Amino acid sequence: MAFYTSLTGLNAAQTDLSVTSNNIANSGSYGFKKTTTDFGELVADSPLASAKNIGQGTRLRATIQDFTSGSMKTTNRALDMMVNGDGFFLVKSQGASGTISLTRDGSFLTDKNNNVVTSDGHYLQVYATDNSGNIYSSGDTASATGGRTVKNLTLPSYEDQITLGSSDKGSLVAVGNSLTATADVTVNGQLITGAKITLGGAGYTDTANTKLSGGVLTITGGTIGSTANTATYTSTSATATTETTASGTKLASIDTLGTLTSNGESYTNNTAPTSLDTTPSENGDTSSALSNIAVATDGKVTATFANGNQYILGAVALGDVNNRNGLHSTGNANWTVTGTSGNLNYREADTSGLGSVQSGALELSNIDLTQELVNLISEQRNFQANSKAISTDNQMVSYVMNIQS
Repeated sequence: MAFYTSLTGLNAAQTDLSVTSNNIANSGSYGFKKTTTDFGELVADSPLASAKNIGQGTRLRATIQDFTSGSMKTTNRALDMMVNGDGFFLVKSQGASGTISLTRDGSFLTDKNNNVVTSDGHYLQVYATDNSGNIYSSGDTASATGGRTVKNLTLPSYEDQITLGSSDKGSLVAVGNSLTATADVTVNGQLITGAKITLGGAGYTDTANTKLSGGVLTITGGTIGSTANTATYTSTSATATTETTASGTKLASIDTLGTLTSNGESYTNNTAPTSLDTTPSENGDTSSALSNIAVATDGKVTATFANGNQYILGAVALGDVNNRNGLHSTGNANWTVTGTSGNLNYREADTSGLGSVQSGALELSNIDLTQELVNLISEQRNFQANSKAISTDNQMVSYVMNIQS
């Protein structure tokens, strides 16, 4: 009996050693959470057992992950993020019905389509917002997201890749088809031939979602007579009409240009174009190329372009579950929801108790190497002690077998 009891001890020590080894191996992994073991006494009991029943060893009851935060490593890279709090980033696997995972590893990259992804290609999830940062709601509070619209975060290369999508609350900033046009336009009494007009971040003002106002309208390029136009004109009081086709939303007309500004000067003697060419640009306008991405503590992702215009692309969503130790670890500091973890709860950063977003920093693992090395010593002693018990039991059996009658 002692042989089998000690064998459970050897297995326990080996399991303990494996867990500690894994902790040490991942001490440099971003967002990694250390694991501890929970062992319990193994007792063969029955209603007829005596009160002096002797245990039969030990068994592994559970492996428990410690979700306390790791220390911070500053990187000064905008897409490197960490959560200052208890929440998790939410990422979605590829495919039409991708699985949502939770992660503390915020070392995000961009793929070939400018989607913000993890190292294994999972898409970072953000709340859809308008250009003022208001989060969209579908009104369905019973949904997993509480009725708020969630999407993949995609970065534009140029301002003319910013377009508008409709929602029950107005315009939605999205990256994809161009919302731009080429036209002849009069600014301050001067005709600019073949000017490029871009409108983004405007809001719908009618229930049919065709009339736009506000946002930022930009006029660049073209010629004034035989001279190239080098000025950039912007307006925040323009109005326009859109047309939705199978390929997306495009400008149907610019109704009013509003007051245009350039280099600190304002111009009101402007005439809106009577016709538009909405053929999208293949390469984008270099004067409106993306120049900077910034992520605020509330998760709002702001894109700044070379012409100074800014758009809020979304707000990083955070998540959590009621029982974190019920989560299923899938590697790379990712976890998925299970029946024992409870449902996934979506939350906003900096307002929901799950913490704020820190851009330009990464969370290191929460491994204490000193403690892990001490654990190695303890596990070695446990293994040696159980080995000694097996050796002693073997000697005792040998003595019995050698008794001569």
